[in-house]
Amino acid sequence: MINLLIGGGVGSGKSSTLHTIIAAAAIDKDRPPLVLIDGKGGVELGLWEAVAHGGVRRTPAEAVTALTWVKGQMDSRYDSMRTLGVRKLGRVHGIPPLLVGIDELATFTMGGDRKRRETFIGLLHDVASRGRAAAIRIVATTQKPGTDVVPSHVRDLFDTRWAFRVSTRDASDTILGAGMSAAGYSAAKLPAYPGAGLLLAGGEPPVRTLSHYLGTKDLERLAAYAAALRNRQIGGS
Repeated sequence: MINLLIGGGVGSGKSSTLHTIIAAAAIDKDRPPLVLIDGKGGVELGLWEAVAHGGVRRTPAEAVTALTWVKGQMDSRYDSMRTLGVRKLGRVHGIPPLLVGIDELATFTMGGDRKRRETFIGLLHDVASRGRAAAIRIVATTQKPGTDVVPSHVRDLFDTRWAFRVSTRDASDTILGAGMSAAGYSAAKLPAYPGAGLLLAGGEPPVRTLSHYLGTKDLERLAAYAAALRNRQIGGS
């Protein structure tokens, strides 16, 4: 698993890509916990309500509560790692991965109470920096790429970044890294086609990609299937 930052303008395909990732995790046989935070008030991720831990979180206060719970899980997993004598958790240790999905970071990093914003950013940084060894990963989206939305010290903890079409070279560089546009990798030059993007991963230069698309009906069926699957497994049948 990886930490993934997805950035792009309106209609670029970023939220659809987040849904596809959530769907894959939701139907995973190991039932990884899903912590879902929706900066659009539940409009975007609400269909995953039944499989999200504590339901889909919608407000800045709920977002802080969610990340506080994730931090507690992370600390507990570090205790388990010390007991097991390992530096990294995997499925072999019987502890499933935990996925944090955040749609529209700007809601929580720019708006509302300053102290709450700082708390959210601090928790996000902690989980992104220490979560990898504990099998905790973050996938986050933003349609307003900028250092005011994604501080560079947080952005740099996302080892994989996916830039969909944006309006400026600076916005592209905020996602992919300074100097990428000058090196010929600019999401501002991508075609106006949903899902077209530049993927930066594995220490390699960005590559042109086209993300998979799942329609609303497909997502609704997958969400219902995931809820039924998890309920059966919880019941032991």
